[in-house]
Amino acid sequence: MKKLVALMIALGFATTAHSADITGKVSVDMTENTANDYIATKKIEMGIAGDSGVGFGSIAIKTDANDDVILDKYHLGANLSETSSVQYGKQGDIFLDGGLEVVGNNKIANPSDLGESIIGKMGNFQARAKFTDTGTDVTDFDTIQATYSTTVSKFTLGAGVDHTISTDDNIYAGTVAFDVAEGMTLSTVATHDSSLANEVAYESMIKVGSLSAYVDGDEGDWSQNVGAGYKSTWKDLTWYVEANYNLDSEETTPAMGVSLSF
Repeated sequence: MKKLVALMIALGFATTAHSADITGKVSVDMTENTANDYIATKKIEMGIAGDSGVGFGSIAIKTDANDDVILDKYHLGANLSETSSVQYGKQGDIFLDGGLEVVGNNKIANPSDLGESIIGKMGNFQARAKFTDTGTDVTDFDTIQATYSTTVSKFTLGAGVDHTISTDDNIYAGTVAFDVAEGMTLSTVATHDSSLANEVAYESMIKVGSLSAYVDGDEGDWSQNVGAGYKSTWKDLTWYVEANYNLDSEETTPAMGVSLSF
């Protein structure tokens, strides 16, 4: 809570002391929990960019399962050039992933993004070093990630790796996407994680306008989940509705949400 208050004060001071650009979003996501009850998660996000074009930052707070307000994510950074930047904070990872707003991303490897980190960007290359615990040792890192993306003809290609320092384990990911037709995109993400029983997994998705649908699986069962979602924006209001269906358990996992940007 102290860190949340300090960040709010810092961002508030920056907005009043300088002519910074402020953006914000208020959102509510409704999902089904393990008890088959529908719960709502409220989130407030605020971003700030300095008037010089160098400094930037953001903060996001949300409600937890007990309806308490907690610090979700934050970062502070600086643009070093038009194509490079560095930022620090609790900011998630850069690993290649899939899924929709909530559902999906079931079988492909998804390394933990908990904790604070430093992210550096240079063109199409990104690198992330995640601290083990900044409260005890700021020189001790847990994982290192790197990703690179490029466009070749009509194909968008990406590759990434997640390296755990203590165990020397690597998780690899690759993605390819291309436009099948105007307004229609097909993409696939594949991962390899030697720590899993089924090391290779994938998720393929097709997007047609605001509608998306996917199928995923791994080498134990290449068709385990299917899902679909619809996302639309009207002026400052964005809403979505989606669901995942497990082909083995025959269970459906729905989700929906709405957000207001300002």
